[in-house]
Amino acid sequence: MLAFLLAVSGLNACVRTTTPPQGTPQALLAAVTKSDVRDYWTNDFGRAKRTGGYSVIVPVERAQALLESIRGQVPSGYVAFVGTTHNLDDPSIKGAELVMAPGQDQFDIVRLAATDAVNHGKTTDQIIEELKRWDAQFGIDIWQAETDTIQLKLKSLPEDLPAFSQRMYEFCPDIVDQGVGDIESLQAAVEQDGAIFLWWD
Repeated sequence: MLAFLLAVSGLNACVRTTTPPQGTPQALLAAVTKSDVRDYWTNDFGRAKRTGGYSVIVPVERAQALLESIRGQVPSGYVAFVGTTHNLDDPSIKGAELVMAPGQDQFDIVRLAATDAVNHGKTTDQIIEELKRWDAQFGIDIWQAETDTIQLKLKSLPEDLPAFSQRMYEFCPDIVDQGVGDIESLQAAVEQDGAIFLWWD
């Protein structure tokens, strides 16, 4: 009987979930979100799993705030961002991914998310090149990216906001044509919120 109890005890020890070491991406995600950490994040609207990084599922309405709470603690060599929010996998997952994956700067977020605009003839690298130009001119902060969407904040407003609004429209027509309706409304939204939501249908 004692041998049986020892055997069961040893089996339990083998299957017990271990706590991730402090300071690791997994530990940080788990501590802040109180959610199960996955050893992957997704592309293609949740249908493709990418390994080498980590993610948790959080309520969409809390995702940005949770991201802000961990950004200053992200280990060197990693970037954190909100990833897939529109999940088309089967079964579909409700919520947003909070991702921590290997990267050096905010433009790696777009690469990790594999964002493109294939219906408008733009690759991931072409999107990044345009965003780098924006960053050099007035500063941007990319915080969310997924298959067809990027969200960012402006560090300062462009000096010529009407010209920049036209440039945004040419870069991402859907934000006007299927969004705010006209460039003047786009300009007003950017001026009021200091934020940009890019979306390619």
